[in-house]
Amino acid sequence: MSDASATVVPALVLKRVFDAPRERVYEAWTNPKTAARFLGPGKVKATEIEMDVRPGGSYRIVMLLEDGSTMPVRGVYREVRPPQRLAMTWTWEEDKPEEEHETFLTLEFNDLNGKTELVLTHDKFAKAESRENHAEGWNAILDALPSVL
Repeated sequence: MSDASATVVPALVLKRVFDAPRERVYEAWTNPKTAARFLGPGKVKATEIEMDVRPGGSYRIVMLLEDGSTMPVRGVYREVRPPQRLAMTWTWEEDKPEEEHETFLTLEFNDLNGKTELVLTHDKFAKAESRENHAEGWNAILDALPSVL
């Protein structure tokens, strides 16, 4: 018997094609210096990035908002297959740890004869509102990515 109050929030799936080889697009997501140039959506800036890109390795990104406040996110790499795929947990750090919710992010880098199709899948959202906020942020990030490729 299912819980009628439980809501399933569908995964966020975004696809973009970039005019760059997949090795270059993959590297942009795994090199902290490059990632800092596009990972902040809009006027948000990724000011601190730590990455240990290996299965079981962790990452942490601190986003600086316009008002001077910060939003740190952290996670663990579950799958690392250069230059094809990255899969990781994604958890925004909250003042109260009990309010944190772990989601799951997968990046697939598909070769299209020298171009790259990036498929970003973000899943396991607790609320539809969170999914929509992430959609806005990820779209802005993907819009900025070509400038570093």
